[in-house]
Amino acid sequence: MTNVDNSSAIGPPFITVPPMVISRGLRSTAVVWLLVVAVLVLGTSAGCAASIGGTAQGSTTHGSAKGPPPSASAADSRSAVGSAAPGAPESSGAVSGGAPLDTGLLPTAARGSTPAQVAGRMWTADLVLTGGRGDIISPTGDVTAVVDDRGVCLHAGRPEGQAGADAGTGAGVGQCVLSFAAGVTPAFAVFSPSGAHLLVVAGPAARSEVYVIDVRSWAAQVIGSQGFGPVVPSPPTWDLSSAAWDVDGAAVLLVPRTGEAAGAVLGAELTGGPPYERVRMPAGLVNSSPSLWSSIGGLAVVANAGDQRNTLWWADFSSGAVRGLATLGDSHESLVLTAADPLGRTVLVCQRGPDGALGPTFGIAVTDGRTAPLLPGSQGCAGAVFSSDGRYLAVADQRAAGYTLSVVETASGATVLSAPLRVPTPSAPPYLTWTGDVIVASDVTGQWPLSAAVLRIQR
Repeated sequence: MTNVDNSSAIGPPFITVPPMVISRGLRSTAVVWLLVVAVLVLGTSAGCAASIGGTAQGSTTHGSAKGPPPSASAADSRSAVGSAAPGAPESSGAVSGGAPLDTGLLPTAARGSTPAQVAGRMWTADLVLTGGRGDIISPTGDVTAVVDDRGVCLHAGRPEGQAGADAGTGAGVGQCVLSFAAGVTPAFAVFSPSGAHLLVVAGPAARSEVYVIDVRSWAAQVIGSQGFGPVVPSPPTWDLSSAAWDVDGAAVLLVPRTGEAAGAVLGAELTGGPPYERVRMPAGLVNSSPSLWSSIGGLAVVANAGDQRNTLWWADFSSGAVRGLATLGDSHESLVLTAADPLGRTVLVCQRGPDGALGPTFGIAVTDGRTAPLLPGSQGCAGAVFSSDGRYLAVADQRAAGYTLSVVETASGATVLSAPLRVPTPSAPPYLTWTGDVIVASDVTGQWPLSAAVLRIQR
C-alpha cells in the first residue's frame, strides 16, 4: 500500500475498456516463502480503513473526460493461464519454510531448507482484468466508480455475464450520482470493506466535503457535525486531516485538524447520529495527514508529515492509549501502511527510503512491537489483505512465475492459492480488498494494462 499523492492523477476517467478474462479455473500452486507475522484478521473487505492521509486504500482522482461510466462488455482478448499442479512449489529465492502463525505473536523465522507447507486441498480462482485507467473497482468486482472534478459516476454489472445478482440497479447500468461545485476537487475515494458504500472526500482540505454513496440505491449523503444528511448546494465542510472506513464499514472515521494539544478521531455511523469521539491522538499525529487502518481493537496510524514518519503508532479504542509500536530506520525514512488484521493483532508496513524507493514488507505485533520480515528474501513491498475472519492472508508479490497473488492460511502457514496475475510488477504495491470469495487487486501506479485484477475464488 502506497501513499496517495493528491497532486497527481491516477488516470483519465470514463475510459471504456472491456474486461479481459485471463483465466477460468486457475489452479493454485505452492509458493516457497516464509510467512512471518502474527495471526491476522481484516483486510479491506476484511476490514480495512481507507485513509485520505495517504494509502492505496483510496484513489486520488483528477480529469475532465466526459460521459457516463462505460458499460461492462464481453472480453475481446482471452488467454489461458497454465499452472503447476497443486503442491508443486515455485522457486522464489526466498527462504523456504512455512511457519505456523501463533495468535498475536511473531514466530521465529525458520531457517534452512524446510519445505514449504502446502494445503491438502488447494483453492482455484477465476481471474479477470478489468477497469479503465482511473476507474475504482469495488471489493465485489461488480461496481466501478469514476470520480473526477465534475462528480461521481457509478457503473454496475458483472463482466462476461457471470452468474449471480448484479450490484446496483442491474447489468450494464451507469449513472452519475453526485456533482461537485466549481472549485471543488476530489481528493480521495474508496469503497467500504463490503463494497456497499463509496466514501468520497473533495476539497480543498481546509473545507473538505465528505460524501457517502449507497452502491445499491445510488443515493448520496454528506457528513456534517450532526451526522449524515442530504446533499445540499452549500454542504457542510471539515478542516480534515484524514478519513477512513471503520473495520466493518459501519462507520466513517474522520480526523479533523486541531489547534490544541490533542485531537479526536471521530466516528460517523451509517445508521445516523452525530459523529462521536473514538480516540484522541497527539496534535502532531492528528495534523500529519496520517494513514489509518482500523481494526476491532484499535487504529494503526502512520504520520505522513513531520519527523516521525518512520514510526508505527497504535491507538487503542478501549483504553484510549496511543503508543508507538515500532520505529524503522531514521527520520529521513518513512513507513507505508499496507494492512492490519481485523482483530488488531498484527500490522504490515513497508519502509520507504529518502529517495522514495519502497523496501520489503514487515509484520509488527501489536502486543509488544516485535518485528519480522513478512517474506524473507523478497525485496519488494507487497500488497496485502486479510480475510474478514483472519484465517487467511492474501499477498501480491513478485515470484518466479511473475507477479502473483498468494493466499496463506495464517494458523499453519500453508499456501492454499497461488495465482499469477499476468500484469507487470508495479513500482508500488496494489491495493487489495477481500470480501466473501472475491479478492480485488487495484493498480495504483497506472502501469497495468487495466486498473484491477478480480479473482473469484472456489474453495
